Amino acid sequence: MERPLVEIDSVTKVFRTLSGDEVRALENISFGVLPGEFLSIVGPSGCGKSTLLRIIAGLLKPTRGRVLVGDRPVEGPLKGVGFVFQRPVLFDWHKVLGNVLAPVELAGLRKRDFKDKARELIRLVKLEGFEDKYPAELSGGMQQRVSIARALILDPDILIMDEPFGALDALTRDQLNLELLKIWEEKRKTVIFVTHNIPEAVLLGDRVVVFSPRPGRAKAIIPIDLDRPRGVEAKTDPRFGKREVEIYGLIAGQEAA
Repeated sequence: MERPLVEIDSVTKVFRTLSGDEVRALENISFGVLPGEFLSIVGPSGCGKSTLLRIIAGLLKPTRGRVLVGDRPVEGPLKGVGFVFQRPVLFDWHKVLGNVLAPVELAGLRKRDFKDKARELIRLVKLEGFEDKYPAELSGGMQQRVSIARALILDPDILIMDEPFGALDALTRDQLNLELLKIWEEKRKTVIFVTHNIPEAVLLGDRVVVFSPRPGRAKAIIPIDLDRPRGVEAKTDPRFGKREVEIYGLIAGQEAA
């Protein structure tokens, strides 16, 4: 069997409040993410999904356990990771092209060496013609498209996405799901995608990890046996509904317990 690119090994995370109380966010999480896999993570609010993403990216340290990327322990922020947050964190003073190129500048590289690639990514996320617009001139969905292009500019091995479409209206969210599928088919990055939306998780993922309520545990890992490439027609496949109901049942059972 192919070795995981990302291996989460018995990760526990405990936060301490100002009053000295302990909050257990994650408890003994273990699973792997294969190279080129699109892995979705779902679970109730507050179950530590976002915390785990930050541990994988090296932005937080686990209390116990470890994360390996390419067989190396993660001990600090990783260079080979692109991160798309819940809301687009764009620089108001930069236009679209400047925002896409921002990681290049922060890495101390020459922006002119990446301009062609930046324009290619802008075309890929369907923003051609908006290169000279400021974030305030874009819709929320367009701003998130800029965030995706920016996350890809340095050609990361891993793309981490933390509920990136949660603040968007349903129609825009559906459109961006389909665009993300096309981008993934073309780039074949390893994607770790957190969402509260179960149909979204099923449509996008090769597997779906279902988290328990806090402290978050990997309660189940559900394989998604839908053909690729996928489009909106995948939602009419009986296998789609079966997996959706299965995941709903796992989460509803947890909340009722």
